[in-house]
Amino acid sequence: MTRTRQTRPWPPSWPKGAPDVKRLPKVEIRIDGAHRVGMNLAKGRYAIYWYRRRGGPLVMKFVGDNRAQAEAAEAAAAADLAKAFEEAPARAAPDGETIGELITLYKAAPDGFLRLEASTQKQWGPWLDNIRQDFGDLPTKALKAKGMKREIIRWRNKRAATPRTADYGLTVLRRLLSWAVENEYAETNPSIGIAGIYKPEARASEIVHPDELRAILPKASIHARRALRLAADTGLRRSDLVRVKVSDVMAFSIEMTTSKSGKTIRVIVPLFEDSRAVVAEILAEREAMKAAGRIPSAFLLTSSNGDPWKPDSVTQAWIRACEASGVKGRTLHDLRGTACTRYIRSGFSNEQIAEIFGWTPDDVNQIRRHYVDRENIARGVIEQLEKAEGTR
Repeated sequence: MTRTRQTRPWPPSWPKGAPDVKRLPKVEIRIDGAHRVGMNLAKGRYAIYWYRRRGGPLVMKFVGDNRAQAEAAEAAAAADLAKAFEEAPARAAPDGETIGELITLYKAAPDGFLRLEASTQKQWGPWLDNIRQDFGDLPTKALKAKGMKREIIRWRNKRAATPRTADYGLTVLRRLLSWAVENEYAETNPSIGIAGIYKPEARASEIVHPDELRAILPKASIHARRALRLAADTGLRRSDLVRVKVSDVMAFSIEMTTSKSGKTIRVIVPLFEDSRAVVAEILAEREAMKAAGRIPSAFLLTSSNGDPWKPDSVTQAWIRACEASGVKGRTLHDLRGTACTRYIRSGFSNEQIAEIFGWTPDDVNQIRRHYVDRENIARGVIEQLEKAEGTR
């Protein structure tokens, strides 16, 4: 709160050389929280400093050849001074001196946060807030101090009860600090070399078996069923699945752009028989909508009301169908493993499948060995047994 109060007139006797301000009433300025300091300068001069708070930034100053002149200047500018305190102080632009400032810069950087897909930004945003809360006041220079790696490990281990979550947070922190090093805000990234604590099961276990899929699909709505069938047949990631447009669909493939490790790439995904059947159903529905005077969505997969699917909605549809069917322990992501077996049986190499899925050839080889090769061996044994029984 700012208050001004007129008091007695100025004293009749003025120091030599003072301006003619005898007719100005003395104004006592009181500003709650402000800090006013008067100081004698060299050669008899006097200065009055107004700070936003004790130890805070300077707001205004008044200097005179003597104290009377300084106070007269202060009184004349009382209204401006009050207004300056009422206005919100201008925030200094972040310069990356603390981790908190690094986060602010990173979130506004075209080569940083803005480069990420919208879905990734949604996931990373809360993690950046967590990092700001825990490390925000830490000076960037401290990143090179001995013991910093240990502090990051402790920070990760606070979430050891949910190891995948802990490792995800570490990934976000590592990328933030790598960006800081690349842009010369920091000299080193102490999070590099810190291993994750999540021990994933072999990727080969992450598939939905055909009998499980046959039990799940009938429990989903017709529009959700199409999305799940396409996921199981193509191996598209959830975020890419809902982004497929009708114009992306060719006779035997889907050709679209996607983001991988911050880079935009173009992928060509083959369409097997079931995928082509899904597309045929959708195109037939679109023609019916046009005949009824409705404009269909540009996206291939839509919900029952004709709107494009959201990634989370597809996941919820999968969860509901699994619960209704009684199938447990399977995630929507496991459909990628199911699709991988389809590619393997169709004669694709590990390298070709890895390129489509964004995996490594070793990932694909695990599924090949655990499911396809093992199944082929079993079938071969059965065929040999049948032949042996037939010769008796």
